[in-house]
Order: sequence, then C-alpha cells, then structure tokens
Amino acid sequence: MKRWIEWMASNHVASNLLMLVFIVGGLVKGLGVKQEVFPEIALDRIQILVPYPGAGPEEVEEGIVLKVEEAISGVDGVDEIFSKAFEGRGSITAELRSGVDANAVLQDIKSEVDRITTFPEEAE
Repeated sequence: MKRWIEWMASNHVASNLLMLVFIVGGLVKGLGVKQEVFPEIALDRIQILVPYPGAGPEEVEEGIVLKVEEAISGVDGVDEIFSKAFEGRGSITAELRSGVDANAVLQDIKSEVDRITTFPEEAE
C-alpha cells in the first residue's frame, strides 16, 4: 500500500489522470440521475383512524375495531387487515392487493365504514 502512495506522489501525471477520470465519471453519473419534483407514489395501504375519547383499548376493540374489520373484510382488493386498539382511538390498516385501483378500493372502504350504524355514541 505504501508503495502505491509513493508512486502516485512522485508521478504527477498519473495522479492527475486518475483525478480527471473520477471527475468525469462523477459528472456522467450525476447527470443521469432521475430527478422528480413530485415522485409517483404507489398507494398500497389505506388507514382508518377512529377517535373514541375516554375509552380503554378493550372498549375500542369491541366498539370500533372489530366492526370496521368485519365491514371491510369483504371489500374486493383488500389483501390483509391490521388493526390496533389504543386508549381513546382505534387504527385499522387495509393492505391492498397489487394491481388494484386504490381509489376505487378507497371509495368502497369509505362506503362500508359509513354504513356502520352501531358505533358507540362517543366515537367520532
């Protein structure tokens, strides 16, 4: 290793050529990098958040999470459903199958959730 450093230090032409190769290579690669102001984002998950102030996790699970899971489980395009019950809120995430129209599935999920009439009165 030490020999290479000594050789580069004594041979100025080789070190300058190596530096030029690095600069030109960096410019060629740098100009080929794709830049986007608004990158395309594939939506593969839809999240439903339902606040239920003053309720414990068990109440949230029984009053909100299970009902939403049951309602959206039959929606075409939903692959898996993940849910969490916290104190005061419930979170349900629907993972979509690849190749489905996310906007159509979103509208189907919205209509299914809007059809639920048995939410607790305190739920928002």
